[in-house]
Amino acid sequence: MHTINRSITTVTILRAIAHSPNFESFGAEIERQTELNGASVYGAIRRLTERGYLRVTRKEPAKHGTPRRYVQLTELGRELATSWGVMRRETLAAERLRIIADVLRLPDGERLRHAADLLDEHAPSDADFDPAALVNATLGG
Repeated sequence: MHTINRSITTVTILRAIAHSPNFESFGAEIERQTELNGASVYGAIRRLTERGYLRVTRKEPAKHGTPRRYVQLTELGRELATSWGVMRRETLAAERLRIIADVLRLPDGERLRHAADLLDEHAPSDADFDPAALVNATLGG
């Protein structure tokens, strides 16, 4: 496994992507979220991609200039984000619950998928829902 410098910039970018839908984002959005300059963001994205922590998932044509390249955390990237403490355990548990629901071919709106959605909320709206218990049951604790 390649190592990467745990600079403030790298950690900030990793956190932004880890908290994006589907662990996916693009440079300009990361710039807006983090208030980092473009050179720092794109340099870190390049290094994270070269080392296998991110992968380019798609490119969209731009209205002006360079096409928008979306990057997504790889499994190795999620492990790094978790080890650096920038990925919420609730997010990891929600991802695992969705994978289980997919394997079981459960329909959208099913309770397991609903529980995953609630875990992704920073303040779950269901008063009877215990996020900590579900995270511990899913990830061990």
